Amino acid sequence: MTDPASEDNSIGERLNGLRRDHRYSIRGLAAKAGVSASMVSDIEKGKVEPSISTLNRLASAMGTTITYFFSADSEANGRVVRARDRVPFGVVNRSATDHQAVLESGGTRFELASPTNLKTIEAIYARYEVGASFGDKPFTHDGEEWGIVLSGRLKVVVGDEVYFLDPGDSIWFPSTIPHRMENAASTETEYLWIDIPGPREQALARSQTSELDL
Repeated sequence: MTDPASEDNSIGERLNGLRRDHRYSIRGLAAKAGVSASMVSDIEKGKVEPSISTLNRLASAMGTTITYFFSADSEANGRVVRARDRVPFGVVNRSATDHQAVLESGGTRFELASPTNLKTIEAIYARYEVGASFGDKPFTHDGEEWGIVLSGRLKVVVGDEVYFLDPGDSIWFPSTIPHRMENAASTETEYLWIDIPGPREQALARSQTSELDL
C-alpha cells in the first residue's frame, strides 16, 4: 500500500523544484496561481494534500499541466543532461584511433552534452585552453556538423577555407570535407558542436552497443 504522505512529499518536491527553476518566490507563485502563500508552502513541505483544482492552478501558472506532478522526471526519462552529469568524451567509443588521441590531448576538454544512448545525433560541449587545437591535421568522416561558439574565438578550417567565429557565430559543413579547429583567442574558448553521424558511423555505433549488451 502506498503511503499518502510519501505521495504528498513527491508532489511537494516537484512543486518546489519547478518553482525554483522559474525563480518564483512562494509569494510570487501564489499570487500568479491565485492561491495562498501558506498553501504553496504547506504543499512543498508535504503538510497538506492539494486538490486537483489547486494543482491545476499551480501547473498553469508555471506553463505546464497537472500531469507534470505525477509523470517521470525529465532526468529519469533521459531527455535532460545536466552540466554536472556530462560524460567526458574520452569515455565514449570512437572509430578512429587518431581521432581519439586528439580528443584526449592536452589543452582540450570534450563532454557529451546529449544522452549517451542516441545514435543519430551527438552534441558536444568543448573547451579549448589558449593555443589548443583539434589536432595538427584535418579529419574527415561521414555525416554533417553544426557548431556555435559560446565564448572566446574559434578558428575553423574547412577544406581550403578559413573561418574565425566569435561568440554567437555558428557554422555548418559536411563532415566529408577535411576540417579542424583551434582556439584563436587570448582566452579560453568554448563551443557547442552538433555531429550528425553518417550511415556507416551509425551502423558502427549500433554494433558497439550490441557487443556491450552480450
